[in-house]
Amino acid sequence: MAKKKKETKKKEESLVDVSTEETHYIVQCEDVRLITSNLTPLIEEDDSEKDSNFAFMVRAVIEGNTAYSYLDVLANHFIDEGPVEVEGFQLRFVLMGTFCAENDVSPEDLGEFVKMYTVSILWPYAREFATDQFRRAGGDIMVLPIINPQIVTEYIVENNLVEVEIISSEDKVQE
Repeated sequence: MAKKKKETKKKEESLVDVSTEETHYIVQCEDVRLITSNLTPLIEEDDSEKDSNFAFMVRAVIEGNTAYSYLDVLANHFIDEGPVEVEGFQLRFVLMGTFCAENDVSPEDLGEFVKMYTVSILWPYAREFATDQFRRAGGDIMVLPIINPQIVTEYIVENNLVEVEIISSEDKVQE
């Protein structure tokens, strides 16, 4: 009996407490929402490419201390079995993450944050949503793979593929 208590105590000692303010980043993801979704059958075409593939795009709108970061995903998944004329499905959807920053974060720094972390934070939600949609369509496969977000983020940042729009308070007054 004493051995179990000792093992439990050792496990508790190795826990990392992240409930204190000092362990939190100055930007937090407050919400993740599905903005749009469209699932369409891919109809048989002799000259069409039949490899499943996926792609995504990241864009963000910064308004004060809030960033609305959009992950736009396109996934084509081909199936072996199904209706004769249907070769697979195309799923296109947009997820929006709402990120809130502390008051001392500039809109430019918040824009840099979403460039660097949108893929890491929103991709798991995208995988879950895509898997759920394709399962509802009759497939039983993880369509979106686990990716290395550091490599992907490095690529999209280096190639300036993330569109960030900063809406200043002056812009809002002019409207």
